[in-house]
Amino acid sequence: MIDLVQHLTKAGSSVKLAAQIEALVRQGRIPPEALLPPVRAVARALKVSPGTAAAAYKALRAQGVVTTDRRRGTRVLPRPSHREFTDTPAPPGALDLQIADPDPAFLPDLKQIFATIRPRSDRYGGSHLDPDLAARMREGFEADGIAGSNLVVLSGAIAAIYRALRACCGPGDKVAVEDPGFNEHHASVRAHAMVPVPVAIDDEGMLPQALTAALRSGARAVVLCPRFQSPTGSALTKTRAIALRAVLAEHPDVAVLVDDYGSLLADTPYHDCSGKGRARFLVVRSFNKTIAPDLRVAVAAADAETCDRLRREQSLSDGWVSGYLQRAAAAALGSRSVHATLAKARKTYAARRQALLHQLGERGIAARGATGLNVWIPVAGEADVVRGLLDRGFCVRAGARYRLQSAPAIRVTTTELEPGQATRLAEALREVLGERPTGRGP
Repeated sequence: MIDLVQHLTKAGSSVKLAAQIEALVRQGRIPPEALLPPVRAVARALKVSPGTAAAAYKALRAQGVVTTDRRRGTRVLPRPSHREFTDTPAPPGALDLQIADPDPAFLPDLKQIFATIRPRSDRYGGSHLDPDLAARMREGFEADGIAGSNLVVLSGAIAAIYRALRACCGPGDKVAVEDPGFNEHHASVRAHAMVPVPVAIDDEGMLPQALTAALRSGARAVVLCPRFQSPTGSALTKTRAIALRAVLAEHPDVAVLVDDYGSLLADTPYHDCSGKGRARFLVVRSFNKTIAPDLRVAVAAADAETCDRLRREQSLSDGWVSGYLQRAAAAALGSRSVHATLAKARKTYAARRQALLHQLGERGIAARGATGLNVWIPVAGEADVVRGLLDRGFCVRAGARYRLQSAPAIRVTTTELEPGQATRLAEALREVLGERPTGRGP
């Protein structure tokens, strides 16, 4: 427990006491995860009333500086950062497999898409929801059993999850997340001063018993990818989705936020894990990975309250997503040539991912990648493996950014990995794993 009192001076009010503690946290003099003394101990040492100390702690919780658990006490929350990890610039001649960018060869021709829409501007009034896009997306949502009566357009799936978290939870609240899971989901939780609760996954998604434990610990929301999961490629099966629905049915007030960003590229069906009639939910589908990274359009279906809160926040920040871009997204959905290109991309991405998995399997290297754009490879020491592969001409990501409690691994993006390159990469990894480890961590 941190010796908080030695850093404080007597404060005449809860506001001043909270400000002192917050300043110590911001300065780094009280580190993240530090346990603060009980309210009565602070009150006694500073000669203030217990009510003053309790009000200071309450203010700190509201500001996202600390969280309080009856069993663990009050502890300091980690401070969110703009980028928790940075990628290694690929040196000349190295193959960069760090970022899950789509292969440009399998992106639709935007010139043809934009040629089909009128270049008119939306006015300030109105719903700012293109009717053609809304109708097409609603049809897709409802075909998968998702209520589509409340839709909102945002600039991407990450933006939808980020804002939905704020709409459904508050600072200090616990949020169940996949582990390993998408790093931007973890970062979004932390950015709101919420607490990520790791839920173990396998190739079929969240493990029911792990989700049960997270919900019993007090999680107020769940964030997950139903398919095309990053970094492991897990995808919910019908059986697993049914099991998760049963778990979530015991917690009807928990918000379920589903990031189905890869819906247009997915080679597995959507399986609902939320159940009908959930009070707070959101499912978002994006055009960024499938049509163009710079086509910043995603459509979310949500309950009425969450949808209203997202629209209100959007109106006070960026206003709306360009109607011109919405019409482009709708035109893409209605284009036969776009769907033909997506079919080629779907087939090619699956073949490239499976080629690497095959080559790794031939060398006795365990790996995961049931769906998606990446392969997840467990390793003993991430830094050593990343460094060894870089020496052999391959840039890959250490798995640390995706992990909370799960075991070390590396993530390899396979969107542009040709079969011959997959063979060389697998052989290079076999060599690196055969070398004597130094024991350095991620």
